[in-house]
Amino acid sequence: MNQLGTQCGVPTPKAAEEGLVVSRRRLLGGAAAAVGAATLVQAGFQPALAAAPAEVQALVLETVTGPIKGSDVERAMAHEHLYVDFNGPTDPAYMDVDWSVALGACVNAANKLRAQGVNLMIEWTNLGVGRNVLLLRHVARRAGLNIVCPTGIYKSLVPPEFAGMSIDELAAIFVRELTKGVNGTGIRVGFIKIATTETGATESDTFVHKAAGIAAKEVGCTIALHSPHFAATKGVVKVLEEEGVSLDRFVWGHAQPSKTEEHKELAARGATVQYDAISAHSDPFFHGPVDDESMLDRIEAMVKAGFDKQVVVSTDASVYVHPPKSQYDRTNTYLYGYFEAKLQKRLGEAMAAQVLRDNVIRAFRRGDKVT
Repeated sequence: MNQLGTQCGVPTPKAAEEGLVVSRRRLLGGAAAAVGAATLVQAGFQPALAAAPAEVQALVLETVTGPIKGSDVERAMAHEHLYVDFNGPTDPAYMDVDWSVALGACVNAANKLRAQGVNLMIEWTNLGVGRNVLLLRHVARRAGLNIVCPTGIYKSLVPPEFAGMSIDELAAIFVRELTKGVNGTGIRVGFIKIATTETGATESDTFVHKAAGIAAKEVGCTIALHSPHFAATKGVVKVLEEEGVSLDRFVWGHAQPSKTEEHKELAARGATVQYDAISAHSDPFFHGPVDDESMLDRIEAMVKAGFDKQVVVSTDASVYVHPPKSQYDRTNTYLYGYFEAKLQKRLGEAMAAQVLRDNVIRAFRRGDKVT
C-alpha cells in the first residue's frame, strides 16, 4: 500500500494522473520565486521579528509535526491548499492519484515558499475535499515548513464512514483529532474548518456546524468558515453562538465579496476577517474583487476602524488539484513576491508584518484547552 494514499486512515487506490493545469501567472510566480530564493539565501534573509508583541511570540500553534511557538514563525500564510480533491468522497475517483507525483508537486511548491522566508502555512483542506495528514507531514518534513491543518467537513461532503452519526458523535471525532490525533497517526489538527453554500447553510451543513461548535467550545479552538456572503455567514454565526462559540476564535474566510461595513460589523463582535484570492485574475466562484488595490483598500479600512489585529490575507492557492480540470488561477508565491511590498507601501512595514504574520498566529493558535 502506498502510505500517502491514506485519507484519515482509509486506504485509497492509486492511478496515473493525467497532468496538472498550470496558469501563466503560476509559471511566472514560480520563476520569480526561484530568482528571489537565490537573492534571499545569498543575503542571509532574516525576518524582522523583534517588533512582534511578546504575547504573539508566546502563542502555540499545533502543526502536523508537533507544536511550535509564535517566536518560531518567520513569515506566514493564512489560507492555502497543497492537495485538494473536488470529486467528493462518494466518487470512485476520489483520492485516486499517483501520490508520488502529488508529493513531488507539493514539496516543490513548499520549497519555493521556504525560499521566500515562509515557514508557516495554514492549510485549509478539510474532510470531504481531500485532507491527507500523512501527505502534509511528509511535505512539512522535507521542506522544513510548519503546516497547521484542520478537522471539520466541507459543506455536505460527509465521508461515508460518518453516515448515521449523531451531532455529538461527530463532535467527538473533531475533539479527538484536535487533542489526540487523526486515526492513530498522532498527527493533531490545529483548528476546525467548516463551509456553507453561498445562499445559506443546508440542513446537512448545519449538522456539521453544530458539531463544530460543540467541539470548538470544548477545546477552545478556532473555527474557520468558508463563506463569501454576509447573510449566509450571519446564519452560521448564529448557530455557532448558540453552541457557545466566542467570535474571538472565529475566522471569516473568503470575506472579500461582502461589504467592508459588514466586515467591520463582525469584527466588532470579535471575529477575524480574511481576504483571500490575492494573485487571482478573476473569481469565478464568488465574483468578488481580486485586484490588489481593492484588497489593499479593504485591509486599510479595517486597520483605520481599529480592527488591525483582526484582518488576515492569503492567496488561497491549491498546488495539486484533482481532477486537474478543476485547477484555478492562484499563485502562492505572489503574496510575498509582490503583494507584501504594496502592503508595506500602503500601511508601513510594521503594520504589514502584523497583518501577514502576527494576526495569523493569533487567529490560528491551538485550542486554549489543549495541552
